Amino acid sequence: MAGGVHLPPLGSSGHQKRAILITAVLLSLGITAALGAVVSGAIYSIVSTADELDETRAAGAAASALESLRSQMAGTVRDNAFWDEAYRQLASPTRDAWLIENWGFPTLDYPLYDMALVIGPDDKPLLSYRYGKAMDVQPGEFFDSSLARLVERARAADGLEGDVHAAFIGTMHGSALIGAARIRPFLQGIPPPGSYTLIFAKDLDAKTINGTARKFNLGGLQLTDSAVDGTVAAPLRDVDGNAIGFLSLPSEKPGTHSYERVRPLIFGAAAILLLLIVGIGLIGLLSVHSLANEQARARQNSLHDHLTGVLNRPGLSEYVENLAPDVCRSAMIGLYLVDIDGFKAINDVWGQQVGDKLLGAVAARLAQDLPLGTAISRLDGDQFAIVSLMDAPGKVPHLQSAVSDVFAEPFKIGRREIEIGVSVGVTEAALSQANFHDLLRQGEMALHQAKHGSDGATVVFHAQMEAELIEQAKLEQQLVEALDRREIKAAFQPVVDARSGDLCGVEALARWNSESGPIAPDVFIPVAERAGLIGILGSQILEEAVAQGSRWPGLHIAVNVSPLQLRNRYFAGGLKATLDKFGFEPNRLTIELTEGVLISNADQAKRSISEIKALGIKVALDDFGSGFASIGSLRQFRFDRVKLDKSLVANIEHDAQAAKVLDATIKLVNALGVPVTVEGIENRHQAEFARQAGSHQLQGYWFSKPLSKEELAERFLRRDCLREFRVGG
Repeated sequence: MAGGVHLPPLGSSGHQKRAILITAVLLSLGITAALGAVVSGAIYSIVSTADELDETRAAGAAASALESLRSQMAGTVRDNAFWDEAYRQLASPTRDAWLIENWGFPTLDYPLYDMALVIGPDDKPLLSYRYGKAMDVQPGEFFDSSLARLVERARAADGLEGDVHAAFIGTMHGSALIGAARIRPFLQGIPPPGSYTLIFAKDLDAKTINGTARKFNLGGLQLTDSAVDGTVAAPLRDVDGNAIGFLSLPSEKPGTHSYERVRPLIFGAAAILLLLIVGIGLIGLLSVHSLANEQARARQNSLHDHLTGVLNRPGLSEYVENLAPDVCRSAMIGLYLVDIDGFKAINDVWGQQVGDKLLGAVAARLAQDLPLGTAISRLDGDQFAIVSLMDAPGKVPHLQSAVSDVFAEPFKIGRREIEIGVSVGVTEAALSQANFHDLLRQGEMALHQAKHGSDGATVVFHAQMEAELIEQAKLEQQLVEALDRREIKAAFQPVVDARSGDLCGVEALARWNSESGPIAPDVFIPVAERAGLIGILGSQILEEAVAQGSRWPGLHIAVNVSPLQLRNRYFAGGLKATLDKFGFEPNRLTIELTEGVLISNADQAKRSISEIKALGIKVALDDFGSGFASIGSLRQFRFDRVKLDKSLVANIEHDAQAAKVLDATIKLVNALGVPVTVEGIENRHQAEFARQAGSHQLQGYWFSKPLSKEELAERFLRRDCLREFRVGG
């Protein structure tokens, strides 16, 4: 933490406990001079007090662990239940598939829950999944009777605050952590589909308990049906407040152990009784000091990130909330959210160990280089937060240069020097009105825009961002309705043979002509990906392309597929079903993938590509030359075709260097034995240059814009019109 920023002290309880023990020791010293019997009582008091202090610490730690689990579950349920897309999907024909994909399948290996249910207005489950599979018993049979009351309370909630109910519950297999909330939109104005309740649950099995023990440094933590002698127990309470089990810790009894060590000396050395009592007093003081240190360490662990040592999210929240009493109320607070660009690629290339060391190095440099009075937190993953105080509004930029300087030099990790950039979202507020969650929400809006801009961008929050978020939500709703009406159609752009000039295929492109006018693909396709609609959109375009292609014998059809579609384990099966439905030959279909597929998850992409090619379908790498794909990628994935990005052909008639790059790229791909298609041909010179350089196919507005199925059918059937596509005229 830069500038020595500290969290508030624990309070006076530690001092009170220390005073109690010291008083007991002093009283023992006074009484011992007159009556030896009092010595035993004083020693017993010391022993008991130390044991009770330890038990109080252990009970508090166990209770904190339970509250952390419950809060984490409540947050997870809130993030999923208050979701516009989930709310819309309840009234969608694709509802069941969407629920299974987004909530059912993740129960297989998602760390925060392993059971997911959606209860309808009729109390029947729409979704009932456990460990990635549909449950074979009804929820009412699997959980105890408190499930019904939990659902009732979730339905009865009428505001965002307190809408999520998290508690513990008995199951057929033991106990579980459970959370429930009524599914509702984040924004107003979306037609209600009815009262549906989302429920997540997590089995409190040995793995969960052991993980909690490691996280909170609670050795010997165990789940028991009742309080066990010799342990300190915190009750697991259901939604009605009834204890259904206990989280127990073994009692260390440090006072008893100390007494057993000194007892032989007390009985065997009456002559040095006074010295012995003084020694016991010192031991008592040390015990209190040790206990205070343990409490401080437990607090440190619960509010700090174990990997980097800086504040975690709860720690930063508490820090912001405790600023108010210590700082002038007219001050401003600035929040900087810093996200490392390309961190996943670093993990994928060099491994998680290097990634973890890099995060530690980033935190250390932030703490070292940022000004005094700056608080640093790692929120999650590769995202850091920086909180700084300002004496007046509008001084947000004062820390931007300092943050930039932190990342100006490479980070040395072992023998590697890693250069990284960051995207930064910034917001500010008056300290007297500061709310951590509002600050975080605004910062995340700004960071979202920064990450979707150029690398290394910094964006300062402004009120218009919330309006833009509302507009985006409206566009999502329009997209849902357009998909329901199949309003988004396929347009077909011809692809010609570079040698003969003949039409040899078409690329199917999504086009949306809404009631308010055309909406560009680079606008609605990212929206579809964020809203989880890309699978439906892709399926509709694929089906239309294959249906039309079946009417054009011999013509090859290319269809673009997004990385999100490729991650669907059932994608290849869906492809086969579509081809079989229309009797379309697999070797006439080409699936085009962008470089992002290879970077996001190379192993999964390789498996999916193998499944697609096993069906006889060709796979092409699209937009080669615009990103990070390498020659090694071409060899590893064995693409059937490579399509060069239009940026490589642009301006070659005026830029000799650009022409050399295009020529070398075509020859390089040809040397690997992979056919080449050059996109973005806009004039005769570009077409002729690409043909002479060795391109096999050409595509672009020089030959034809994307055509409707009627326009393409007319030109394809009229052979005399094919000269329009020829390179030479």
